[in-house]
Parts: sequence; C-alpha cells; structure tokens
Amino acid sequence: MKNQKDKIVFFILVISIAILIFIHNISFLLFLCLFFILLSYKVSLKAFKSMVFFNLSVTIGYVIESLIIGREFFDFIFLFNLRVFDIIFVTLFISSKINIIKAVSFSKPLQFLLIATLSQIQSFQKTFEDFKLALKSRTIKSMKEKDRKNFISSMFYFFLKKSLHNSKERTMALKARGFFD
Repeated sequence: MKNQKDKIVFFILVISIAILIFIHNISFLLFLCLFFILLSYKVSLKAFKSMVFFNLSVTIGYVIESLIIGREFFDFIFLFNLRVFDIIFVTLFISSKINIIKAVSFSKPLQFLLIATLSQIQSFQKTFEDFKLALKSRTIKSMKEKDRKNFISSMFYFFLKKSLHNSKERTMALKARGFFD
C-alpha cells in the first residue's frame, strides 16, 4: 500500500509541475510562492538557494538581450522566477515525503537510471566533503586568494575528469543492459 501511495504522490507531483508550467498569472504564482513560504520556510529557503545561481545567469542574459532589442522584460523575468521557485518548492516538498525510488518502480529502466543518478550524486557529495575536510586539516591560517583559486580550480578539474570517466562507465553499463545501442 505504501508503494502505491508513493506512486500516486509522484504522479501528483508530475501533474503539479505540468500545471505550474502553463500558469501565466503572476498574481497567482506570487500567491503560491507566499503560501509555500508559510507552508515550509526551510524548504522555501532550500528552493531559493537551488535556483539562485542558475536563474541569475538566465535572468541577466534575458535582461541584456531585452535591453539590446528594446523589449520590456520585467513581467517575464518576474513570471519566470516565480514559476521556477514554485516548481522547485513543489518538487523538494513532495519528494521529501515519498521514497522516489519506489515511486518510479512502474518502470524498471527509469528506476535503474534514478538509482545510478542518486549514487553519482552521493559519490560527488562525499568526495566534496572529503575535499573540504582535507583542506581544513591542512591549513592553519586563512588561505591566500591565489591558493584558494588554485584549490577551487583543482577541485573543479577533478570533478570534471571524474564526471567524464563516470559517464563513460555508466554508458557502457547501460549499453550492456540494453538501454540503447
């Protein structure tokens, strides 16, 4: 029965996201945003942090383009950012209430892909924590800006290299299991 509940809630999540994509009323999206903040400030904060960097780059790019071609941009930017926040909040809030792996058990390939993705995320999180702890244990005083940049670029290079290696390994595993030719 619990497995069925997870599937039903997952489909409600998918339908909710689809509905939010087609809502173009800023007032309604703002109302939802405020309601979500009242519903769970903690999840709202997490949703906001999740969207900030991506949306900032998209927003700045859209504003620059709009200024160049002389197009009004405020309404679209507000609508876009409210919609993204609402979608992220709904996703984080609902997915925290269900076992997502059981929710997608209706499709073995999707379940396998989700497990592979989650294991990759956990592996990267663990490695990132290890990097932070290693840096902390090896520094007595605060780092110089140059050293900090070198550390960050080394870490970025490591994760890029690890991602490329893992993607090749996962591609071979998926091919071996018949996901694609």
